[in-house]
Amino acid sequence: MKKQLLLSAVIMLLSVVLAACAQGSTELAPPDIRYGEDVCVQCNMIISDERFASAVAYEVGPGRYETAAFDDIGDMLDWAAAHPDQPLVAWYVHDYESKEWTDATTATYVVTDQVATPMASGILAFAGADRADVMAYGLGLKTSDWTTLTTLHKAGEIGSGAMRQGGGMGGRAPSDGK
Repeated sequence: MKKQLLLSAVIMLLSVVLAACAQGSTELAPPDIRYGEDVCVQCNMIISDERFASAVAYEVGPGRYETAAFDDIGDMLDWAAAHPDQPLVAWYVHDYESKEWTDATTATYVVTDQVATPMASGILAFAGADRADVMAYGLGLKTSDWTTLTTLHKAGEIGSGAMRQGGGMGGRAPSDGK
């Protein structure tokens, strides 16, 4: 009987230790990026400009999440396309003006070759459509929503390096005409 109690206590203690060591966080949230230190998981360059930083969260176990941070929204889209087996549960971008994290799926985007982004994707995110509209109007462009942005990426029209390689929007307005 004493051996069974001792064995039960050891098993319980091991269970607690293993649970504490489980990979990932139980909180679904964007990462805390140390600008000038952390590197982009796609291109391995230092993430230094909040305006263009982005991230995804993916599930590593039931109710446990990890994030991957990027220096450019185009890198985030490229990484996600290269890892279709990764169970992505959240997408995050920084608002171009406020530099605050926002849900990438509800953000409004301006795609332009007139603003230099870290990996030349030319993708700017805005938490509110009104500010995106002002930026787009000033550049002679139109805005895009998440669906249009991801459709353009799948078609190879945008992404990191698309502007450099002669692809991309090249100053043209996306087709959704928002």
